[in-house]
Amino acid sequence: MTNDRFETIIVTDKGKMHFQEYLVKKAAQDNVLNVEFKKAEKAKPSPKVLDSIFNSETVIVCPSNPIVSIGTILSVKGIRKALQTTKAKVVAISPIVGGAPIKGPADKLMSGLKHEVSAYGVAKLYKDFLDIFVIDNIDIASKASIEKLGLKVVVTNTIMKTLQDKIDLAKTVLKAIKEN
Repeated sequence: MTNDRFETIIVTDKGKMHFQEYLVKKAAQDNVLNVEFKKAEKAKPSPKVLDSIFNSETVIVCPSNPIVSIGTILSVKGIRKALQTTKAKVVAISPIVGGAPIKGPADKLMSGLKHEVSAYGVAKLYKDFLDIFVIDNIDIASKASIEKLGLKVVVTNTIMKTLQDKIDLAKTVLKAIKEN
């Protein structure tokens, strides 16, 4: 995302710590109060990142932690704006299924920052740049509320346990892009 110095700091009830310390040493056990992206305001996108966004037909935001994986990328100056203004279709796959992350501490980070831990909560974080949001079958009840955010919603199996699950999800995403 950037070649500039950039750090993710987790502010917890036990103090500030680097994300790796929070995740590995502390096993994501401390209560999250805030997340700081140190030096984000000075970070510039690495060469060709913005060009790639503007010259793509489609941008797919994979199902990853919306705070410390995707959120870090979006905090770099110009990247969110590029996603908002590109002519490319922008699609995201929810990393939250049934109110919980498939893997990692996204739930602790989202709730610590007062975001709803749900597919809807992720959609709200991304609504300003998404065209299509893919959610799991388990979350079908949230489809209408996500659509009210102005997004096209695709409901399918998003839990990739097998190679065939991965292929099926990819095909569903490509089909949604083609139809939109």
